[in-house]
Amino acid sequence: MIKINKKYIIKYSFEFVVIVLGISVSFWLNELSIDNQNEVERFKVLTSLKMEINEIRDYTYEREKTWMTDLRLLNELILPRGGIVDTDSILKITTAKSRIETFLVIYRVFDPPMNRYYSIINSGDLKYVKSNKIKEILSRLHNTSFSYVETTVEYEKQLKQSFLPFISQNHPEIILARDDSSVSMKKYIDILSKSIKSDKKLKANFIMVKRYLDYKLSFLRLYILSLEDLEREINLVLN
Repeated sequence: MIKINKKYIIKYSFEFVVIVLGISVSFWLNELSIDNQNEVERFKVLTSLKMEINEIRDYTYEREKTWMTDLRLLNELILPRGGIVDTDSILKITTAKSRIETFLVIYRVFDPPMNRYYSIINSGDLKYVKSNKIKEILSRLHNTSFSYVETTVEYEKQLKQSFLPFISQNHPEIILARDDSSVSMKKYIDILSKSIKSDKKLKANFIMVKRYLDYKLSFLRLYILSLEDLEREINLVLN
């Protein structure tokens, strides 16, 4: 009787071990499958973010280039060397009256491509990114650094919206000369420079426009640094 009990004990113990091993292997294989799938999704997310980095880089390069040109033109008008506006220097930058009017009274938006990032956030796919450093830089780039530039753009917008009526009322010759084909570019620059020289309020407004341009460029460069940090960290993970 004792021998029979031992036989059954051995048999059932073996079956139990087989069942436990089967469950463990099945669980392990399932975990491995999940890990592999997570790795695939992680690669997709990081690759998508890297593609967007390239798109943002192109956008910020063009924005920086445009803002730098705006600043050069503004400096020529309000801070002329020797107190005399150098028309030839301005003509080397642009030959279009509309180009000058644009940066004087129209604000430029800052709207880098972020659709991929927002899609990743809204879908919850950011969970596949293990690196806390990447998550931290993403937050710094798309929240902190972005908001600095965007806030400055908004202040510039408010300034120019209040500034335009002032120019229209006090210096209509500037507005009218823009669309007057009989007014050459040189004459248009002369009208602008004389108006700025004779009106301290007008010059003060343009000085504020210059300050916002300086702020925008400074914050844009911080934004670009965050972008470079993000690309470096993503490359470390992918490589």
